[in-house]
Amino acid sequence: MQKFKTIGLPLLFAAAILILCAGCSEDDNGTTPQAFLATETVNSNATELSVPVKIITWGDVGTAFTATIVEQSGDDAWCSFASFATSADAVLTTSGIVGSSLYLHLLENQTDVNRRAVVRIDFAAGPSQTFTLTQLAYSPTALFDRQWGEQPDFRESNTYIYKTYYTTLQRGGYVRNYSVCFDKSLRVSHWVAYPLTTNYVTPSVGRTNLWSYDPNDQLPIIERAWQSDPTKTYGTGDARGHQCPSADRYSNKATNAMTFYATNIMPQNYKFNSGIWVQLENKVRNNMQLHRQDTIFVVTGTYFTGETIHDRDGKTVGYPSNCWKVLLRSSSGKKVWESSADDLYAIGFWFTNDSNNSASLRDHATTVADIEQKTGFTFFRNIPEDAAEAVKSQNRPSDWGV
Repeated sequence: MQKFKTIGLPLLFAAAILILCAGCSEDDNGTTPQAFLATETVNSNATELSVPVKIITWGDVGTAFTATIVEQSGDDAWCSFASFATSADAVLTTSGIVGSSLYLHLLENQTDVNRRAVVRIDFAAGPSQTFTLTQLAYSPTALFDRQWGEQPDFRESNTYIYKTYYTTLQRGGYVRNYSVCFDKSLRVSHWVAYPLTTNYVTPSVGRTNLWSYDPNDQLPIIERAWQSDPTKTYGTGDARGHQCPSADRYSNKATNAMTFYATNIMPQNYKFNSGIWVQLENKVRNNMQLHRQDTIFVVTGTYFTGETIHDRDGKTVGYPSNCWKVLLRSSSGKKVWESSADDLYAIGFWFTNDSNNSASLRDHATTVADIEQKTGFTFFRNIPEDAAEAVKSQNRPSDWGV
């Protein structure tokens, strides 16, 4: 197999919207008035020009309530019950009848800190309820969700394209499938980041083998000319290796088919791909089954030292000298950015992209910090600053069944 010199580049990216709910129950004497905050966390660029945050109320017909924004972090009001342009125009209290529409309008967060607004609903009959809405700190990639535990930090380059592919799960609704940092000069993604839960693998529909270019039915556009041809083998004896594994996305055919897009594929030594690499993928899924209440956040990636190959169409494709994977999960049920170091488990794995890898995964286990140092990427951007060093220094294979 002939390989040629080119320039390898690093990367990074993030953010969209997670919908959470809070609720109450009925008492013994009738329907207790209830309220739900449709979204507990919003991105920094959420503004009153965006879709407002809805508060849903219900209970006995005619029940009145008063809603008050009782607290806002920061010096000026940025949250209001009515559309507004400046903090001086913010409406901090309103009233209504159960079942009527109630919305929170926001100003864009241009600061480097998260900010929170506390909202209290006082019902004329029944208990009060209090909610906290968090608007995340400024991010250059606010269109991608900073909450997602798998997201690396953003790194700008005129050859990188950041994209998230969305899908609909039978259990879970419309969600992210995976995100990529695709390098159009190398025709390979520097990394693919994705969550792994049982919702993504059940019911098991199996492997579709629908190798294809990104069809660009979701934005941003990645031109076909920038992608290697995934419909044919490379012709070099190398495997078309998945970054987000096909078997991690067995929930339905459409979700699985996305894993065969060119943007998720990297050239891998065939023996490596079918050997220790698949062993690691199986271990990660086994860990998911053992910790079904936790989301495993995965980033899989490539490292380039300048080698290239050609695909069957004659297009130059970057050939990774190394492949790696970093993993994170929380045992607390908290969001990653609300967790302590004791709540979080992390590990990394580093391999040469050849047939010389040993049979033991433990021999390839390392720290997330080590892979950050090797690649120049910063992973798991949402780990709290005071916990990041301890978490990223972990190298305990037994935590991951290795």
